[in-house]
Amino acid sequence: MQHNLVLHKAASYQFSNNAVHKENILPTSLAQVKAEDWLLLSILLLLVAILLILIVPSLTRYIKAKLVKKRFDKLGSSTQIRLINQLREAVEYFSHNKIGALITIENSDKLDGLRTDGIILNADISSSLLISIFNKESPLHDGAVIIRDNKIYYAATFYKISKKSIDNHYGARHRAAMGISEVCDALTIIVSEETGELKFVKNGTFFKIRVEQFQEQLIKYLKD
Repeated sequence: MQHNLVLHKAASYQFSNNAVHKENILPTSLAQVKAEDWLLLSILLLLVAILLILIVPSLTRYIKAKLVKKRFDKLGSSTQIRLINQLREAVEYFSHNKIGALITIENSDKLDGLRTDGIILNADISSSLLISIFNKESPLHDGAVIIRDNKIYYAATFYKISKKSIDNHYGARHRAAMGISEVCDALTIIVSEETGELKFVKNGTFFKIRVEQFQEQLIKYLKD
């Protein structure tokens, strides 16, 4: 009888120890689970934040491109024709004579806060005025011209140069054109002073354009 009582006490003591041990383990396990959950949640939130930072600018630009009417489309047909013809005449002259030029055609994004220096002309678009501006003897030939609607609005204005890695053979004009294309929806025309080659720059991408296709391609990119 006494022997059974001892065994019973020993079993009870062992059970009590196991229960205490389990009680001690349980809070620790819960704490570990909570810590792991918080770590996983933090990582997921960080990934979502990074994804939003990368996607939101492109998504905003895409939505704006689809919903906002292009500035070019708001012009009357006769004004559109004049704008295209005057730009074509000027660009053909620059290309054939290897005169460097940088012309940005504003779209829905206003460029006032994205440029520095320069003067406001607010003059009707004309090939002769553009040729005069980019003449090497002109005090306005450095920098860019900004076309707003059917006006040469700014001349001799400057953009922040792109931080993007660009081929070394590209000069300051190309880097400036890339820089402005990364922060707005404008189309920029570049004429190389060395080769007379034409390029369009839009949304951070260069597009090589042949002179004979300039008019057709200009209309296409202004409507895109």
